[in-house]
Amino acid sequence: MSHPPRSRAGKVVGSVVYVGVLAIGIAIAIGAYFTFSADRPEAGECVDITDAHTADPGWRQADCGSAESDFLIAEVTAGSAECRPGYATVSRETRRTSGMRLCLVPDVAVGDCLRVPVAGIETKVSCGEPGANERVTGVASNTAGAAACPPGTGRSTVYPDPARTVCTGPSAQ
Repeated sequence: MSHPPRSRAGKVVGSVVYVGVLAIGIAIAIGAYFTFSADRPEAGECVDITDAHTADPGWRQADCGSAESDFLIAEVTAGSAECRPGYATVSRETRRTSGMRLCLVPDVAVGDCLRVPVAGIETKVSCGEPGANERVTGVASNTAGAAACPPGTGRSTVYPDPARTVCTGPSAQ
């Protein structure tokens, strides 16, 4: 059984509908890409810790070196993969980021103050703020440990990747 030939107007309408549906599909794909990848942090980016006093602190992305940035992301792991010993860790369980864990090193500079709780995660705070109990005395881009720290340092923490030694002493509160 043969079909009658389509008119020129029918072909034009069909082509316009096809192009329109294709454009809508591409727009949806692009929107989904940016929606689902925008909240996926990567190593080298920085985060601000929220709800640091809880057992499961949250985080939001921040500009590295800013007052809001508490940590530099050293590694992003998934599933049951653990961070190296000594790295701060926060995780997020959502439909899009199932089992994502951030392995963190402090994003600090000499003179910054920290609130180091008995339990939980340390955060950068204003030096005059109650609870500011440590001050950064040195930061070195190496793994020399205490040898990289100036006199008066009470604690040195070494991070192999990225190579960093963070030196702290008591806050002058």
